[in-house]
Amino acid sequence: MQYLKKSFEGMEPYFSKEITDGIVLNANEAPYLPPKPILEEFNNRIKCLNFNRYPDMQNTKLCEAIAKKYQISKENVTCGVGSDELLEVTFRATLEPNDVVLSFSPSFSMYKVFTELHNAKFIGIDFNDDLSFDVDAMLKKIKENNPKLVLICSPNNPTGAILTQSEIIRIVTNTNALVLLDLAYVDFAKEDPTYLALKYNNLIAYRTFSKAMALASIRCGYAISNSNNIDMINAVKAPYSLSIPSQILSELAISNYDLYKENINNVISERDNLYSNLKKLGINVYPSEANFIYVKMDKKIYDGLLENKIYIRAFTDEIYRITVGLKEENEKLLKVVRKYAK
Repeated sequence: MQYLKKSFEGMEPYFSKEITDGIVLNANEAPYLPPKPILEEFNNRIKCLNFNRYPDMQNTKLCEAIAKKYQISKENVTCGVGSDELLEVTFRATLEPNDVVLSFSPSFSMYKVFTELHNAKFIGIDFNDDLSFDVDAMLKKIKENNPKLVLICSPNNPTGAILTQSEIIRIVTNTNALVLLDLAYVDFAKEDPTYLALKYNNLIAYRTFSKAMALASIRCGYAISNSNNIDMINAVKAPYSLSIPSQILSELAISNYDLYKENINNVISERDNLYSNLKKLGINVYPSEANFIYVKMDKKIYDGLLENKIYIRAFTDEIYRITVGLKEENEKLLKVVRKYAK
C-alpha cells in the first residue's frame, strides 16, 4: 500500500470471509431464495438480453416500478449498486474537508469509513444503556457541531433498535443538515417511514434489495427523496453502475412484493421466537425490529457455535449479532447455546 495517500494510512482492506459449509448467520442475509415466479420470469427475460450493450443508465423501468410501489414520481427515485453506493455518492456530493458527520454509534461501520474517505470529521453518539436511540443527545450534538450530514440507521445495524416516525421528524426538523435515513431492514419493522423523505427537503431514504428481497448477490439499492436531492446523487454517481440483470431482477422483485410477505412474516416470527428463547437461557438480548438479534454472552458459547459450524458475527469477546435463519437453523443454534450456556 505504498501509494496510499497519508490521510488514509490507518485504513485496511474490508473483507468478509466466504463460508461454504455450515449455517451462516453472520451477514444479515435472507435465509430464503426469491419467490419462484420471480426467478422463472427472470430466466425468461435473461435469454433475450444483448450482453454487448450497456445498461440503461437511468434505470428507467426499475425506477418506474419503485415509484409505482410508493405512488410517487420516478424523478423521486434513483438506483445504485446497493444502498452502499448511493450513501457513498451522497457523502462525495456533499462533504468538504473538515465537515462534520453525526451518527448514532454503534451503527453501520461504513458511515465512518465514508466520512474519513472525504476528509470529514465523524462524531458518534452513544445509545442509551438499553441500546435505545438517545435522541436528546443527538439534538445536543447537532446544536454544538452544525453538521453537514446526520446518519440514521433504523432499524439500526447492529443493535436492531428503531426510531419512531415522530423521533425521526424531531431530528429532521431540528437541523439544517442533510439527514440520511438508512432503511435497509425496515421491511421487518412495525413502521415504514420512507414517505417522510418526500415530506422534508433535508431527508433522503435509502432502501435495498439485499435483505428482505433476498437479492444480496445482485447488489442493488435505491434512494427516495425530492427531485433536487435525487438529481444531486445522479450528478455524481458513476455511469452504468447497475447491470442489466440486476435491473431486471430488482424490477421483478419490487413489482411482486406481495410474494415476499409470507417469508418476511416468517423471519419476524422466528426473530421473536429466537429472542424469547435466548432470554430464557439467561442471555442478555436486546429488542430488535430487524432480521437479526444483538446479544451479550459468554465467549464459550460463541466458540461452541464455531465448533458446530454455526457462524454469527462477533464484535468483541462478549458482543455478538445473530442473523435470523430458517426455523431448523435457529433450532440448531439454540440447541448449541443451551449446551454451552449452562
